[in-house]
Amino acid sequence: DKIAIADVMGENLPPAPDPTENNATLMGVDANSNGIRDDVELAIFAEYPNSAKIRAAELQYAMTEQMFLTRVFDTGTWKAVAEENGRAHTCIIDSGANRKEVETLTFNTDLRTIAKNNAFEFTTTVGSAGGIPCDVSL
Repeated sequence: DKIAIADVMGENLPPAPDPTENNATLMGVDANSNGIRDDVELAIFAEYPNSAKIRAAELQYAMTEQMFLTRVFDTGTWKAVAEENGRAHTCIIDSGANRKEVETLTFNTDLRTIAKNNAFEFTTTVGSAGGIPCDVSL
């Protein structure tokens, strides 16, 4: 999964999700089906309305952080997600964005924090995903 320029430019912004519905599951609400939880996506846009470069990096990182919650169930899936997360981490550093901010938004409930910790039980050695770090270069 990769973010698209339309995501970065806000062409498909979702409506604000109902917090109770959004926080009832690991996946939360993703009305625009771009792999980024809607509350996280909207928070990034609210924080960086004038910086597409930072939005691009944070949205990409948010997508990979969400993958730890929804796609890791063994060592192989952890490794695949970790490789993409490493690429997104490089992108976020290069852009000057704030990875901790994204992590706080993504792991905002006890259920999500526990799931992240459970995903890391499958940790193994990992290499680079290769290619350019940012899905969208601005």
